[in-house]
Amino acid sequence: MLFDYTAPAIGRTDKSFIIEHDQKEIGQMERYFTKQTRNPQYDVNILAKDFTSDDDYKINQTEIKLFGGTKWDIYKNGEIIGRAEYPKGFFKAHQVVVRLDNHPMLTMKVKFDRTASLLNEYEDEIGRMKRTTSFKRTYEGEVDDQYIDMPLMLFYSLLHTFWCSSHIG
Repeated sequence: MLFDYTAPAIGRTDKSFIIEHDQKEIGQMERYFTKQTRNPQYDVNILAKDFTSDDDYKINQTEIKLFGGTKWDIYKNGEIIGRAEYPKGFFKAHQVVVRLDNHPMLTMKVKFDRTASLLNEYEDEIGRMKRTTSFKRTYEGEVDDQYIDMPLMLFYSLLHTFWCSSHIG
């Protein structure tokens, strides 16, 4: 499956934006801030509305720690359906490990060339993604659609959480 989206140009904005897939609007997303830290760059929380199902998703940061240890709870319609974390490690590449109920584990990991890999629970690469523009925040990639069986709006929300928390996006 090919995917792409363009987020607001200012990374620290809470402006909502529409997500399209296959030239159809599938949902709306926005970042919000909880003021858990003085620097909003590290405060990454996402709200998303799925137009195809009327489901609401929330990715709520529960811990903020530099050099890993950052954690998020993932909600669907107010119920926790999973968790994500940036594992601890001073020399680890930025990564977000996602564990959702009834879905295989997914890891998104930055590479040295500022692209990222999508990995399954065995660390096998199942996809790639990158930022494609210098001025806009446009991201694109490809993932094995047999592996990604979650709702598309949730998938895009997780991608946006990853890029916002990477500090290179």
